[in-house]
Amino acid sequence: MGGIDRNSIDYDDEEGGREQEQQLIPGLPDEIGMECLVRVPYGSHSRMKSVCRGWRTLFSHPSFYEQRRKAHTAEHLVCLVQPLQFHAHLDVDVDVDVVLKERDDKKQQQQQQQQQQQQQQDCRYHHPSESESLLPLYQYGLSIFNATHQTWHQVMMPGVDSIPMMFSHCVALPSSGKLLLLGGWDPTTLHPVPHVYVLDFIAGESRRRWRRAAPMSVERSFFACAVVGRSTLYVAGGHDSQKNALRSAEVYDAEADQWKTLPAMSEERDESQGLSWEGDSRFWVVSGYSTENQGRFRSDAECYDPETGCWSKVEGLWPFPSSSPRGGCVTGQSNRNRHRRHHHHHRWWQFAGEEQGGIGEIREYEREADRWRVVSSIPLPHPEFGLGGSSKCVINLDGDGDGDGDGDGKKKSRRRMLMVMGSGGEGEGEGEGEGKVGAFILERNPNDEGKSKWNHVHVPPQFNGFPYSAAHLLL
Repeated sequence: MGGIDRNSIDYDDEEGGREQEQQLIPGLPDEIGMECLVRVPYGSHSRMKSVCRGWRTLFSHPSFYEQRRKAHTAEHLVCLVQPLQFHAHLDVDVDVDVVLKERDDKKQQQQQQQQQQQQQQDCRYHHPSESESLLPLYQYGLSIFNATHQTWHQVMMPGVDSIPMMFSHCVALPSSGKLLLLGGWDPTTLHPVPHVYVLDFIAGESRRRWRRAAPMSVERSFFACAVVGRSTLYVAGGHDSQKNALRSAEVYDAEADQWKTLPAMSEERDESQGLSWEGDSRFWVVSGYSTENQGRFRSDAECYDPETGCWSKVEGLWPFPSSSPRGGCVTGQSNRNRHRRHHHHHRWWQFAGEEQGGIGEIREYEREADRWRVVSSIPLPHPEFGLGGSSKCVINLDGDGDGDGDGDGKKKSRRRMLMVMGSGGEGEGEGEGEGKVGAFILERNPNDEGKSKWNHVHVPPQFNGFPYSAAHLLL
């Protein structure tokens, strides 16, 4: 691996500047010291920050994680909003920076037993109040799957009761190592909320990384959203508290923590899918349905161009009227010709199951001259492994900068990876979907598009809830 330039990491404070004059690791040149530190597993970074001020500054700066990506030592973290399982013991490795603490199941079980005993003593014929009857069957939480080390973790959140995780959208900002949680339902009223929370995976102490950001201007749920560029997030469609489909849209500047209202789309689009591509400033909203046609998904899409400030409609992008595009679509880039600026090399991977006229496959589309064409299809694993149901969640694991170079400026081909989670396999399971949740990672060789490999992912019982939303960070 080529040398890593420590000077590429900026130090903002005077103490950090004095630390920079010292060696990263005493007795070793800084070039060798940096090559050692970028290989430290992400789960140990919180402990590394406590060694000295210089290391705390180093491990808290986004540039360090950019160096890890260039050195191919970064780890794939898949963030999932999913129903929680409380009865099972968390028999997983939880000693990682992103996981604050393991859930204390024993204490919770004791509290539940005491509450049950108290209820039996106080009133045998207890009638639940209106608020109690509206409590959701499943409590949602944030889980982390480390795809590099094949470990599962659960994120403990301070004031968890104040963060509505149910049907919340999780969106990643890869360049800054942050995760955004948008919207969700109030667990008591079951009405959508406009709240936005930010979790910083890089900077700050473990107990101080959650913060509340500026809320959306409209309370909505089941909306389309996507990140464009480094810190711009678009939101459109969905429905309000009265289940009315929405045409409204807005954009969020994560650096300024400000929302701006956009022109409304031409159509109502509930349960639509938001898409974006690297190097393209436009935001796409695929399919969805109107208030009067609930469950009948449109075949078209709308595209917002910030340069013109207008929406345009694209026909025939979703030919499945009975299936939602949500969760089953991801975008990516093909090998681009940088000398042909107007030639589009945008790719879109879409799950097509039996209900969509197939045997279960991943279809890859490529966009050229404003038309989409199927360029390949990949059969899914056997349905008995958990991908046979109608619910699917697809996550693109191609990280920003992953495999783009080897530190010496040489171009290196990278694997294309997609993670697919589905419900409907054999076995018992709880949460949304039918049966157990199955998970696989699809690896593709960019030099041989016809060669692909499915790798099975073990999902512990306590993470068996089908995810409502998912995002990926490479750190």
